[in-house]
Amino acid sequence: MIVIPYLELQGRSLLKRAYPRGKMSEFASALSDSYEKLYLADLDGIVRNRPQLDVAREVCEEISTYYEGGVRVANNVIDLLITGADKAVVGTSTLTSLEELRGAFKLSENITLKVDFRDGIMSSDPQITGRAFLDLAREAHDMGVTEVFVPLSLAKEAAEAKRTLDLSMGVFAPVSELSRLESLGLDYIVSEDYGSQVVK
Repeated sequence: MIVIPYLELQGRSLLKRAYPRGKMSEFASALSDSYEKLYLADLDGIVRNRPQLDVAREVCEEISTYYEGGVRVANNVIDLLITGADKAVVGTSTLTSLEELRGAFKLSENITLKVDFRDGIMSSDPQITGRAFLDLAREAHDMGVTEVFVPLSLAKEAAEAKRTLDLSMGVFAPVSELSRLESLGLDYIVSEDYGSQVVK
């Protein structure tokens, strides 16, 4: 099982940079000495639809990166991938519709699905909200999705989907869950325990 550090970006204004140039590339370079991949969650993109593409580029130049920047429509994946990210992460809570995910796969295969979950799968699309995970994973797999990230609460369902659909599965969890998730046969653990830092 591969441990992937989780890193958040937050804090850009329209008038000035809230971080010194190069700070992110130095941090990412240090992480690349110990880890092969990084998960970058751009809160400005996810929450406000204003991803920090230039900062993400600094990170992606140093380490293989999953970049979640708040994809809402299919064309947004191109914005994320031009940063040099290996994979654009499409979260269910920001995606406007399942059809947009289908459209994104027509633009690139370098896409990973992230299932956002709070008392059920979260989305503004009724075709996604409240669905059973295996059902959603099957439909996503039919579109071309080969890799999915889920919260710890969906780890058992993710293991079942991995076996049934031959998907790569990652789980957001503390590193203390590593052996349990390995026993389920999952591929990645994305953890704030390693590399978590909010850059302001």
